[in-house]
Amino acid sequence: MIRSIATASLLMTATMAMAQDIKATNAYVPQSPPGSMAQAAYMKLENTTNRLRSVIGVEAVGYGMAHLHMSESKDGIATMSMVHQLDLAPGQSVVLQPGSLHIMLMRPETPAKVGDVVDLKLLFADGETLNVAAEVKTRQSGS
Repeated sequence: MIRSIATASLLMTATMAMAQDIKATNAYVPQSPPGSMAQAAYMKLENTTNRLRSVIGVEAVGYGMAHLHMSESKDGIATMSMVHQLDLAPGQSVVLQPGSLHIMLMRPETPAKVGDVVDLKLLFADGETLNVAAEVKTRQSGS
């Protein structure tokens, strides 16, 4: 019995490991127009370690789906594509910002209002996670 409890405790600890060596700052979600089925989240990510860290997924409370996306303009045509892995080199900072790399939030359960907080969870290749609180702010520009 004690072995089962110890094993379960160890598994819970392993699956709940936090990526404390990654800093997320200035996280926000621009408010979307009423009825919109998609929003974006932006932030700065910094790898404070001496090893490669890879973001491989995103979860967002209150949304049907969340993905890393890249917006680009090629030959005057705006495109957006899913990013399956975001590598952060040792000491590297990456800014998720409008018109570039961002988190796409799709199918909101309820409309987000200015001042609300969207709870995001970044998933890393090594099984660690990072919880990020992104405040909903007045929209300044596109995604």
